[in-house]
Amino acid sequence: MSRMVALVIALCSTSTTVFAADAPFDSTAALARARELRPFVSSGTPGPLWASFDPQMRAAMGDSLRFAGVVASIHAQIGAIIEVVDERLTRTPGWTYRARCKFERAPAPAILIISFNHDGLVSQLLVQPDKPAYASTKLDYVTQTTLLLPFEGEWFVFWGGRTVDENYHAASKSQRFAYDLVIMKGGASHSGSGSALSDYYCYGAKVLAAAAGTIVWSCDSLPDQVPGQMDSRNPVGNGVVIDHGNGEFSILAHMQPTSLRVKTGDKVKASDILGLCGNSGNTSEPHIHYHLQDGADMSNAEGLPAPFTRVVINGKPTAKAELLKGQTVSRER
Repeated sequence: MSRMVALVIALCSTSTTVFAADAPFDSTAALARARELRPFVSSGTPGPLWASFDPQMRAAMGDSLRFAGVVASIHAQIGAIIEVVDERLTRTPGWTYRARCKFERAPAPAILIISFNHDGLVSQLLVQPDKPAYASTKLDYVTQTTLLLPFEGEWFVFWGGRTVDENYHAASKSQRFAYDLVIMKGGASHSGSGSALSDYYCYGAKVLAAAAGTIVWSCDSLPDQVPGQMDSRNPVGNGVVIDHGNGEFSILAHMQPTSLRVKTGDKVKASDILGLCGNSGNTSEPHIHYHLQDGADMSNAEGLPAPFTRVVINGKPTAKAELLKGQTVSRER
């Protein structure tokens, strides 16, 4: 449910390395730069990594001290890189380096991902489990429920899509087609350092029912987590499960404690207010988690595709579409 997996560093930077204006940041330079930074990930050394971030990455972390704490935590979990199994470089808006690595304390290989912008600054840094997308039986399923976006205003798709690179949820049976959504301003999801819940632009925003149905599960009593800390014992946190009456169930997670306006057994209409966006459960920062599944219980349900209707994607009205990582989305007026 979390925006970040246990092994994820999701950060940003401004590099102290100077690239000559007449030397473009091409594939050779990107590969060399990634190999230069990889040992700092291995050793858990934050300084050179922070120095390589673009401004958006830095804004996402808040400050270098917070980033150093994240790096130390991750290094304590997985240890140093003991072997690079394979590596590859792909063209993205800049370049993305992926290395499948064995870590000394990780039970299985993990993927180190470093993305660079056109100037050679790091725009993404991840260490994520090397898990394939769940072999869903629902890839061609035609969703029956007409779904509306579960919020007002313009939001950013932090995780969304059918591949693990686009959406780490894709490795999960029940969350195979899940979305994590935040509000972004100036390339960041929060103001200030991001250490307070009130720093986050989406914190306290209304969470809406995506479609009509009956509330078959609800929780309203769990505390919000401090940003960066996660409650893995209660992955949904405060939230609801809505039975749409056709074998399709919506899950909305991570709401503020005591903010729910509905309870188990209530019937809701599309766009009814369910509660307020919070940071309860297995979440690293405030956001809305939404997914559709074929049963009420996440422990045995299978995820279903969740296309939204009457949605504006990157400024373009779209009749119906699944969401993808990196898109800006809102309801059509």
